[in-house]
Amino acid sequence: MSANPLIFPEERRLATVLFADVQGFTALAEQLDFETVSDLIKGIWERLDKAIENHTGFIDKHLGDGVMAIWGAPFAGENDAEQAVLAGLDLIKALDEYCESSGIRGAEKLKLRVGVNTGQVFAGYVGTRREYTVLGDTVNVASRLEQIAEAGTVVIGENTLRMVAGGFRVHRLEPTAAKGKTELVQPYRVEGRLLFPAVDQGQGSDLIISKMVGREDEFNKLKLIYDRCFPHTTGSFAEPRSAPKQGIKPAMVILNGDVGIGKTRLSAEFINFLVNLSDINVIISTRGLVKTSKEPFSMWRLLLLNCFGILDDDPAQASHKKWTQGFERIWIGDDTQAEKTEVMLQLGKVAGLSDSWNNPDTGIEQELSESASSFKENYTDDDKYLQGIFCAIHKLLSLLGKNRNLILLFDDLQFADRESLQLLASIITTDKTPIRIMIIGGARPEFLKTNTQWHNIARVINLNPLDLTTEMVSRAYPHLRILPESLLNEIGQHAEGNPYFLGEIIKSLLKGSLHENIVDPQAVREQLSSQIPEPLRATLQARMDNLSREARTAALLASVVGRVFWVGAVLAAARSTPLPGATPLIKVPETVIDRFIQGGLRQMVLADLAFPRSGSKFSDGQEYFFKNSYLRDVAYSLIPNRNRVQYHKAVAEWMTQFDDSAFQSMAREHEHKAETSAKISLGDLSKTKPQK
Repeated sequence: MSANPLIFPEERRLATVLFADVQGFTALAEQLDFETVSDLIKGIWERLDKAIENHTGFIDKHLGDGVMAIWGAPFAGENDAEQAVLAGLDLIKALDEYCESSGIRGAEKLKLRVGVNTGQVFAGYVGTRREYTVLGDTVNVASRLEQIAEAGTVVIGENTLRMVAGGFRVHRLEPTAAKGKTELVQPYRVEGRLLFPAVDQGQGSDLIISKMVGREDEFNKLKLIYDRCFPHTTGSFAEPRSAPKQGIKPAMVILNGDVGIGKTRLSAEFINFLVNLSDINVIISTRGLVKTSKEPFSMWRLLLLNCFGILDDDPAQASHKKWTQGFERIWIGDDTQAEKTEVMLQLGKVAGLSDSWNNPDTGIEQELSESASSFKENYTDDDKYLQGIFCAIHKLLSLLGKNRNLILLFDDLQFADRESLQLLASIITTDKTPIRIMIIGGARPEFLKTNTQWHNIARVINLNPLDLTTEMVSRAYPHLRILPESLLNEIGQHAEGNPYFLGEIIKSLLKGSLHENIVDPQAVREQLSSQIPEPLRATLQARMDNLSREARTAALLASVVGRVFWVGAVLAAARSTPLPGATPLIKVPETVIDRFIQGGLRQMVLADLAFPRSGSKFSDGQEYFFKNSYLRDVAYSLIPNRNRVQYHKAVAEWMTQFDDSAFQSMAREHEHKAETSAKISLGDLSKTKPQK
C-alpha cells in the first residue's frame, strides 16, 4: 500500500509502528559488487514488503537496509496491533527463506530484528514532496525497541502488549531507556503466537479476570436450544446416540448486538459449559474477517483448517498429512474410497490446500495427485462446482455429527463473504438428509439490516446494553469491591451498558489511577473524564474509518458540537474551514454543503452511530445525538488542534444567534475550547487538560 499526495487526512490517530532492520547487511555489502548489492536489497524488500502488505500494513519508508511500516494510519483495522506483530514474525521468516535460496554468497548470515510500538501519533505530510508519515513519541519508542531487539526476534512495547493481550507468548525484558523519555520503556520479546488465544496471567498487569454478569436469560435460551437440538445427550463418543430421526434438523441462533456488547463472551461461556457437560460435544469455530470478506468460502476455509488442526504456516506435506489422517478418523461406514477422495478434493480446494497436491515436492501420493487433476477438469462449471462443495460439506458435517453433538461457531457474520453465507443457509434449510447440528452465529446489527432473510433462517437473540449498576460492576470485577460505591457507579455509567467498554475502562484505571490498589477518587474521576482506553479507541477508530467520506466528515464535524448536536451547528463548522482529507466546503454553494452534510448524517443513522431526536428545545433545526460518548470522543480526537480552533469558533458564532441561556453558555464554552486548541497547536500546554 502506498500513499498519493494529499489524499489522506492529517489527523491525530492511534497507530502501531514497526521498524525492521537487516543485521549484517552493511558488512556483507562491502564484500560484494554494487550491482549484486542492488539485486540483494531489491530481492529482500520485494519479499518483506509483501509480508507487511499481507498483514494490511502501510509501508512508510525504506531506510536502506531497514523499513518503517504503520498500522492504524491512514486507515485503521480492528486488530492493527495484532497484525503488526504477526507481520514482524513473518518478516523474520521471509528474510530467512529468501537469503537461504538467493544464491548470493554470505546472504544466509543476514538476520532481521523488529521493534513494534502502539500509541498516539500525528499523521500528515512532510517535505517538499509532501510525503505521508506519522510523527510522535510512539515512533521514537518503536525505533528504540528495534535497536534493542536481538537478531531474529520481535520486541514490542507495553502498549502493544496490552492491545494483543493473550494472543502471543512473550518474555518480559529488562526496562530500557529511550531518547526523549524520562521514564524507562518496558519491552517484551515475542516468542510465538498462541494457537488458542486466552488470558495468560503472566503476560501483563492489566490482564484481569472478570465474571460474565447480566446475561443469564440469554445463556438459558442457548441451553434450551441445545436441549431441543440434542435431546439424548448421554454416554460418550464410544456409545452411539440412539435418537429418532424424525424431526432432526439443524438449529441456528444469531447473537445480535453492537461492538463489545458481549456476543463473543456469551459464546465462550456457553462453549465452556458444553465442554464440561459432555465429552461428546464437538465444537468447531470460524469467523469473518474484513480482509477476507470478498474471498469465496473464506469462513468455511477457516472452519475446515480448524477442524483438522491445520495452521496457515504448516508446510504442504504436514497439511496434507493432517488432512488425510483426519478424514481416515471420521470416514466410517460403507462409503467407497472414490467418494472419500472426491470429498477430500472438493473440500481441499475450499481450504486452499489442493493447489499443492500436484507439486511433486510435497510427497503426496500419485493417486490423489492424479485425482486432483481430474477434479479440476470435471468441475470447471460454476454451478456444478458450487453443488459439489455443498454436497461435500454436507457429507463432512454428517460424519462429524454421526456419534457426537456437533456445534459450529460462526463469529462476525457481518464480515462473511457471500458464498460462505449461501452455503451456511443451504446447510440449514436443505431438504437433503438433515443433520443434527447447532450453529451459533455472532453479528452486529448491520448484518441483519442488510440480510433480512436471516430472520427467517435463524433464531435471533438480541443482546441489549446492560444496566451496569454498582452491584453488577462489583460482581463482574470482584477485586474492585474495595472502591467506594460512588466510584463503582461512575465507572458503570461511563461504560454506558457495554461490557467491553467496562472492561477496557477498568484495565486503563488499573494501569493509571488505581495502580497498586491506591484509591484516589479524584484521580479516578479525572482519568474517566479525560482518557479513552487505547484498545477501545482502536476499535472505534476502525469503525469511523469504515464510514463513507460523507458520514465520516459529518461525524467529525458533529463531534466538535458535542454528544448532542444540531444540523445548523454542523453546517456552520463545515463552512468555516476544509476538513483535512475531505472535499473542501469553502466557497461552495450552500445547497451543496447542505446535501453533503445531510447525506452524511443519514448514513450515520443507518450505521447506528447517531440518532435523531424530535422536539429540540433549543432551535428549529434537527437535533441528533451520538449513540455513546466514546464514539463522539474518538471522532473528536482525530481532529488536529489547529482545525478545532476554526470549528469551535464557527459553532460558537452559530449558537450566539439564539437567546436561550443554555445556548449562550455553550457558545462561551466553545470559545474557550477554541482558545485552548490554539494554545496547544502552538506548543503551549500550560493549564490545559489532556484533550481526547
